[in-house]
Amino acid sequence: MTGKRATIIYNPMSGRPSRRAEDAREMTRLLEFRGIIAQAHATTGPDDATRLAHEAVTDGTDIIVSYGGDGTLNEIIQSIVGSSAALAVWPGGTSNVVARDLGMPFDINKIADVIAKAKTRRIALGLAQGQEDERRYFFMMAGIGLDASIARGVNKRLKRKTGEFAYWITGIKHLFTWQAETFVIEVDGQSYESVFALIGNGKGYGGGMCITPHAQLEDPWFEVYILPRQASNLAYMSALAACMRGKPESTNATIVKGRHIKANSTHEPWVEADGEIIGSLPMSFDIVPDALSVIVP
Repeated sequence: MTGKRATIIYNPMSGRPSRRAEDAREMTRLLEFRGIIAQAHATTGPDDATRLAHEAVTDGTDIIVSYGGDGTLNEIIQSIVGSSAALAVWPGGTSNVVARDLGMPFDINKIADVIAKAKTRRIALGLAQGQEDERRYFFMMAGIGLDASIARGVNKRLKRKTGEFAYWITGIKHLFTWQAETFVIEVDGQSYESVFALIGNGKGYGGGMCITPHAQLEDPWFEVYILPRQASNLAYMSALAACMRGKPESTNATIVKGRHIKANSTHEPWVEADGEIIGSLPMSFDIVPDALSVIVP
């Protein structure tokens, strides 16, 4: 690995932010001790990680280290798909869904060891395309309806203070007032009516829930969870509780696999990708096989 170059991109406000800059400096030192030339850059606002990753790839970096949450990671992958750079996920956010799915350690010395060994896997990504050809890659999942509405309502200050608990607080409050909006989702030509759908590229979700348990990052297809309209908001809470127990199939949801998905509605419900709001319907979702090299233990 001697002579390899790594660029650390970190979100100074992600998760519990008090030590972010200090951690990034320490990781730079640890990587250089292992023979990797490293530099660190802090993001300063929305989409800055995309810009920093683009500059690093253009400059010929070998490894991009994402230090932050899944939102920071989502920004980074927009610039590195199709490049020769490998991605290392250093967990430092609220949920760290991707890092957990990849089995990445949380200890800084162990992370440095994993990066230095540079064992990689090729994985697929999802690609969401909205109106006017807006495109957004996603790593783990895209959600339509209920979870996107919850994600949109999470207070960022509460999220920094309480972590994933902020989503549960928002979700429980939300279920008392949420007005379900029906949309049509089409999976490889088969149509379903739904009020909440999750398009899973990986099995991780966050908050201890497992909604697409058979989705694998290497597979060239999505696992799709489709929940129809329920009799009451209490029934939606019951469905989420089943996912919390790791038994999404125990609800009256439909779970299917597919490569090309379209969703449309007259109500334009919100859509999230990797926990970040990316727009509203109509939107299409496609699997992009063999899209990225990720460093794994």
